[in-house]
Amino acid sequence: MTEGSSIAFIGDADSVLGFRALGVRAEVPAGPEQAVQAFRALASSGASVIVVTEDYLDVLREEIDLAAGKPVPAVVVLPGVRGSKGRGGETIRGQITRAVGVDLMADDR
Repeated sequence: MTEGSSIAFIGDADSVLGFRALGVRAEVPAGPEQAVQAFRALASSGASVIVVTEDYLDVLREEIDLAAGKPVPAVVVLPGVRGSKGRGGETIRGQITRAVGVDLMADDR
């Protein structure tokens, strides 16, 4: 895999099915430690985008924060098959605020 050449997915077995069908490299961690190892491996292998389900957000928070300071990988948080907890939007909002320096989504703009 070359730098910036792929999309990868970390999530539960049900959530990754559709991504695997599209040829996306998908990881189904057995636990928190495996989730961190999978994220690090995907990031170091040149994945340009890593999609993570909200269920893994807390476990991967430190890794996601480290990735936010780099051009790649971009991290996208999606709801899992159990539905949204609204946390993906919070993560994207935080990344935009860090990148731009202003909360562009604030109500008092």
